[in-house]
Amino acid sequence: MSDETGNLSIDFLVGFTIFLIAFIWVASMISGIMVGLQSSHIDYDAVAYRTGVILAEDPGWPASPPWEFYGDGQKYEISRFGFATSKDSPGILSQDKLNRFFCSSFIYPDDYQSRAIFGDFPYQFNISVIDVETRKGQSVGGILPDGYGYIRRLVKIKGSSNASIGLAYIIAHKYNNTAIPSDLNVTHHEFSILINNTKLQTQMRNPTYQIDPSREQIMINITDLRSTIVPGYNSPSISNYSKLVNISLTSINVYKWDGGALSMVRTFNTPYIDGNSSVTAPPCIVSDNISLVINPRVFDIMQAGYSQVYFNLTFDLKTGIPPKSVNSSFLNNTFSKPFDYNYDPANVTQPRLRDAVVEVAVW
Repeated sequence: MSDETGNLSIDFLVGFTIFLIAFIWVASMISGIMVGLQSSHIDYDAVAYRTGVILAEDPGWPASPPWEFYGDGQKYEISRFGFATSKDSPGILSQDKLNRFFCSSFIYPDDYQSRAIFGDFPYQFNISVIDVETRKGQSVGGILPDGYGYIRRLVKIKGSSNASIGLAYIIAHKYNNTAIPSDLNVTHHEFSILINNTKLQTQMRNPTYQIDPSREQIMINITDLRSTIVPGYNSPSISNYSKLVNISLTSINVYKWDGGALSMVRTFNTPYIDGNSSVTAPPCIVSDNISLVINPRVFDIMQAGYSQVYFNLTFDLKTGIPPKSVNSSFLNNTFSKPFDYNYDPANVTQPRLRDAVVEVAVW
């Protein structure tokens, strides 16, 4: 007589196997079944949190040149918004990115939905940034309803660097001297500005305080041009001479130091003259000041993100040149060093951080 104790029938094994397979399948489906039962408030909070993280910690895309310098006709090439100056400095926001994000050329919600919120669900939202120092805020989006998801991030806004070259600076650095001291009626002048991207990126490794013209806009103001024609003379007769002189900005040529050689690569045709809000291409008459606003696209076109770049301004003084008994020297550093846009606070106003708050509401 055989002993069959402990043996299982084939029917039982088949049934148990089917049960296990069904149990595993049901267990794997539970998470998907429960999604529809979650509260919308939790879902909105998650979307708001995700959006706040992306905006505060990501620089957006394209990154080089940065998306904020794409014009209105190129805005459809922007795939993702982000406020961070770089991926290495989360929570440090770019002032240029904020200005572009909140500009009127982007339409709510269409232009923001796919670049900031993401996903196919048509969320409504409101995104704002409050500058604590200036007590000014910018926002885009709809009016907040009674219930919505919300996230607040404490951040810093990185201001841009800039330089101002006025009469006192010009005299102190002898930028108004001519080649021959006895020749006081020089009418053709050249003034050169150096943007040494190699040095700017190697001298300051911390992206929070780094001046990087390949990612951030810089501005150079040249002022008191008429005062440099006859410096140090205050008598009415001498002052009248300076008023009669026409200052002509003939050209702004851009040179790149590459492979041990200096070569002209392009012209810069977008200066702002005498405080005008629109650019005036050279040649043009200048009364007293020039502003060069240089954005990263300039360096991207030249592939000069790590090169030395020179902006060479050429001036011609016409009509009413004072007699040789008057020192009529003008802005000219041909026989001295170019103005160096660097980390010396005496030359350049350095980037500065300001406290700010990013708020994202989603419903």
